[in-house]
Amino acid sequence: MTYQISLKLKPETHQRFTHIHQQLNAGESQNLAKPLGEVLADISCEVIDQVFGDLARLSTSGDGESEKVIKQIVDTMRKYMPWSVSFFSNDRLTPMVNYLDRMMYDAEGTHFLSYPVEKTLVNELLGCADQMDKGNNQYVSPALKAFTQIVDQGVTSLIREPKKMLKFNVVVDKTLNGVISFTTQLGYKRFDKLGRIYDAQMMSQYFDHFLTFLNDQPTNKTSV
Repeated sequence: MTYQISLKLKPETHQRFTHIHQQLNAGESQNLAKPLGEVLADISCEVIDQVFGDLARLSTSGDGESEKVIKQIVDTMRKYMPWSVSFFSNDRLTPMVNYLDRMMYDAEGTHFLSYPVEKTLVNELLGCADQMDKGNNQYVSPALKAFTQIVDQGVTSLIREPKKMLKFNVVVDKTLNGVISFTTQLGYKRFDKLGRIYDAQMMSQYFDHFLTFLNDQPTNKTSV
């Protein structure tokens, strides 16, 4: 069985991406790096809000720490995503855009960006979530570990792999690796802290939310 995490895209965001995808494959002469960078930043922020926004709303800390962490991640993505693709011609950008297009699909008029996840990790998270629903606090830590690994597989599929395709020079590649490491660790450390603050039943609300993104059948174009 194949599992996927599917995240919604706003219709206007998907339309902008699709238009750029079509232009690139039609051999558009005008450089599309700027609009592409902007729409990739918007896609990233929409994904982050779906995965982590509910986590911030779950948090009741008076200092709004979760919101601050998410804002820092979003601001970083908006800064570096357009910058990262600004170096390239249309020819260099086309394979990466085609790759991302294959990770998208439509269902009942809704547009999704998806990525595959390992069955063992999904089963681990599902088992822990079931126990957490029953109030078993000892399952919070393993659930967070499985969740973090599932999210990181998304980072690999949707960020690290596309970055490899662009073949940056050593200096830029090192910079982007640092940005990816910084933003992911920022989020993962926040997950870990929340797992120490909240009990199983409180955390299970968030995992139940996240599991709504899970599909047990392949749906994106890479599976067709």
